Amino acid sequence: MRVHVVYRYYAGENMKDRPAGYSKTLCLQSFLRAVESADVDVTFLTDGPATSTDRPLMESVGTVVQLPGVGMRGSYLAALRYATSGRWPDEDFVLFSEDDYLFRPDALVKLTRAVEALPDVDYLALYGGPPNPEVTTDNALNARVPAGWRTLPPWEVDGDRWVQIDNTTSSFGGRVGALTEDMGVFRFCMVPHKNMLRDHDTGLLLQGYEPYPYAPLVKAMVGLAPGDRRERVRSAVLAPFYLATNLRAHRRASRRRLFLAASPNLATHMETGLMAAGTDWAAVAEDVRRWAAPRPVGDPAAVEPPVRPGARAGG
Repeated sequence: MRVHVVYRYYAGENMKDRPAGYSKTLCLQSFLRAVESADVDVTFLTDGPATSTDRPLMESVGTVVQLPGVGMRGSYLAALRYATSGRWPDEDFVLFSEDDYLFRPDALVKLTRAVEALPDVDYLALYGGPPNPEVTTDNALNARVPAGWRTLPPWEVDGDRWVQIDNTTSSFGGRVGALTEDMGVFRFCMVPHKNMLRDHDTGLLLQGYEPYPYAPLVKAMVGLAPGDRRERVRSAVLAPFYLATNLRAHRRASRRRLFLAASPNLATHMETGLMAAGTDWAAVAEDVRRWAAPRPVGDPAAVEPPVRPGARAGG
């Protein structure tokens, strides 16, 4: 059994609010530091060319596969296809990582141990948490805690806690066999939106939970959703897709997956307001800079990175 990492990279930036000191090179360096002590196989999928600073770093630890500018959704689908193409056996594990995450130095070692110690768990993440009734979502139809949710006791691996989560971002990992069987779910959750992925829905569908409460769905379908006319029309158009999502959650028992994340998280999304709790990430970043200082990083006068408005890091 091998652990693989497919790291999705885009040289440009989007308009997200980033913490002080953030850069994609810093995130990449934190990943490379985590790779140093872990027995993992690494592939970088770059959406277009990498900068002359970052590409040598990638080539120092893994294989670089350049995509022809396919965009965020295209690179996400390419990563899934790459992992499920038959190149790796079903029992292997693949971690998908976006390019705007900061890693703890022990992140990949602890992940590898969990993959080995928890053979019945199909999906593991370094970032994410259980549903929180105190936190609102960006979609009024999303249930804060899914109907029927049962909080399971944490799993322990070498003194580390792994807890059940309802969802995470598109940085997560899964066993190849489960990923292959679940490709229909991943594809389904890529519609109907053009510029986003339904990560929340994906995590719940994989585990057999309905993402949406029915009362708001019914109101949306008959034009009674909150908001102005344009928002009501949009809600009415999307409601059938959300209803279909609930129906898709009724998976047969053999395909209801367990989805766990390390607690505290072993990596964090570098977006202000969404940083993982329980770790001094500023200190982690400073440690990465010290670790990277004596190492060459290519030509700092790299290509000026383009900006992809509204896009999400990782493709």
